[in-house]
Amino acid sequence: METIKQYVTAIADVATQWRDPDYGPRRQAIDETLEAPNRWTEPALNHALDRWMERLTVEALDAWLGEGSPNRTGRIGVLHGEEEPLSGLRDALAVWALGFDFVGAVPDSSPALLPALAAEVSAHLPEVEVDFASAEDTLERADAIIAAPTPSIEDVPSACENNGLGSDRRLLRTEGFSVGLVDGHESEDEMERLAEDMLLYDGHGRRRLVVLWAPAGHAPDPYLEAMARFRGLFPAHEDTPGTLQMQQAFLEARDAPHAYADGLEFLVSRGEPEVQKPGHVRWAEYESLDEVGAWWASHRSQVYAVVARRHLHENCPEAWPLRTPGGVHIPPLDDEEGRRVVQFLTALDI
Repeated sequence: METIKQYVTAIADVATQWRDPDYGPRRQAIDETLEAPNRWTEPALNHALDRWMERLTVEALDAWLGEGSPNRTGRIGVLHGEEEPLSGLRDALAVWALGFDFVGAVPDSSPALLPALAAEVSAHLPEVEVDFASAEDTLERADAIIAAPTPSIEDVPSACENNGLGSDRRLLRTEGFSVGLVDGHESEDEMERLAEDMLLYDGHGRRRLVVLWAPAGHAPDPYLEAMARFRGLFPAHEDTPGTLQMQQAFLEARDAPHAYADGLEFLVSRGEPEVQKPGHVRWAEYESLDEVGAWWASHRSQVYAVVARRHLHENCPEAWPLRTPGGVHIPPLDDEEGRRVVQFLTALDI
């Protein structure tokens, strides 16, 4: 009998090939993605692929998925979100490794990366059926569904019900975001990793860092410099400055405190902890962590992570979903969301 170990070994072998930036299928998929309607740049796509492929080792996949047999029945559908180039990759990996058949719907913004990766995994695991379809066809063909918000289906829960996918057959995600917490003792590396969490996909992404909490009166200059250094390595998409121009002009007209990069490659404003449009980060001040805690309590259903340097975690409540800087866009396989995927799939009776 085959084991999950054999399946994860096949996935890890594909990931090893995809770590090479000049690997043909990877190069072609990136080129096709750059032609699609999105705000992703070639450096950002390469960085995301490098980080994800580095995560996909046999040891990491084993620790996440556990042991047992992958000989499961049924077809799992995945509606991949449009906010990130590899949205839903972890869902697909779990489906493949656990031996379910797979049908996925990728968005127009990222039409090539997941299908190219899936084609190679399928070649290593011919017993697993892998296919891609429209969102509507995916819902019709699936015995169970994992879904991110998708623009082609206005009401995903209702669409699931209409296709016989009750609450025990669906795992649905909502839009969310992350917030950062600093205390002025961050290292240069930690500040640059915070910049990655804020800027990697030009402010897009379901886990993007949108509010940076800082002690009252603390100067933002070192963090702005880190963001500028990040932009030196990962330039903004050519459309980003135009998007931010109107927001910057609005702040200027209101005499609201704000800062921005030369060329408007990012925008930071000081004010209430409110989510701004992509690429615009809000700098919010706190007198004590109780203020942050009260805000988090009223937004907890939307917050993926509170990002802070590790030593600052000791001062934060255990209930907060704490993460260290630099990981919100490429999370650990076995974080809370990753564990929930495995629990959902292994509990299915189809």
